[in-house]
Amino acid sequence: MLTSFSSALNQTLGNARQCSFCLQHKETQAACCASCYALLVANQMCRCQQCFLNIAEPGVCGRCQTEPNDFDSVFCLGDYQWPLEPVIKNYKYAKQMHLVKPLSQLLWAQVKQQQICLPDVFCSVPLHWFKQWRRGFNQSDLLCQQVAKLAQRPVEQVLSRPRYGRSQAGLNRRQRQRALTACFSSKSTIKSAHWVLIDDVVTTGSTANTLAKLLKNAGANRVDIWAMARTPNANTSRADKKAVQ
Repeated sequence: MLTSFSSALNQTLGNARQCSFCLQHKETQAACCASCYALLVANQMCRCQQCFLNIAEPGVCGRCQTEPNDFDSVFCLGDYQWPLEPVIKNYKYAKQMHLVKPLSQLLWAQVKQQQICLPDVFCSVPLHWFKQWRRGFNQSDLLCQQVAKLAQRPVEQVLSRPRYGRSQAGLNRRQRQRALTACFSSKSTIKSAHWVLIDDVVTTGSTANTLAKLLKNAGANRVDIWAMARTPNANTSRADKKAVQ
């Protein structure tokens, strides 16, 4: 009963002529009202060309130069802070699944505006079956389905998470990398060359790096990461901020 009510409510909210973020009336079928759009996409500052962290000048940050990634690039709407953070939390934890449509539309609009190269195929970051059952949905997969539909590209879920593993919250990049190594698996071979992996939030990049390595070991030539937000690196050194390619 509660599941049916939640689904009906999300469908109603998704079809309403209200902004999905501030709930004010909007005049068009756009993802959100003009005021929220200006806030949500305003933080497009200088970013590392690979990991999307803020840097002082165009190029590649110091960490990506000294510790090469298995993924080729990261693109997000902005940083995981206000105003994106509460919206993503409502979507992910409060099960406000109607937010997936405007969030995917915003991400797709920015992809087109930045003229980012489209992939051959999309896939999403997988959840362990127990975590997905407990949450009720895979937030990355719903976003992936919406973005792939807008891009008119197929979705192939070739990745899985057979091992639950402990929560990654509070772990640094190296700790996450060690913990994640045995958690994920992929099909032994894949045919498509260029993949985009969809996630909700990129934190340290360890999950993205692990999955990109699996995809490349299976036959991919290029793996890009698209997500709703990127966690700012509060510990970025001055050298990292000034490093350019």
